[in-house]
Amino acid sequence: MHNVIDVEFKMLWTAPVYLATSSRDGCLIQGPEDAIHFLSRRWPCERSSSYARATEKCVAAVSHKIPVEASRAAFVIACLDAHLMTGSRSS
Repeated sequence: MHNVIDVEFKMLWTAPVYLATSSRDGCLIQGPEDAIHFLSRRWPCERSSSYARATEKCVAAVSHKIPVEASRAAFVIACLDAHLMTGSRSS
């Protein structure tokens, strides 16, 4: 008989995204699953078209329909548009 080991795999971006939020420490988003959670539960402002694209891309990445880094790019754009981070869009 073989033992089964439960392993939880989490999709991670090559570089996390650091957000300046109302909390003192900010927020570190490490992949599309974290981004979906942030977008759906902690998004602090109006939901724009870039927000909708980020949500769509993150869900698609988790579903293995698009490359995981494509979801990061869309998330960064939404966060820049919402003034949640500073820097260039290529961050």
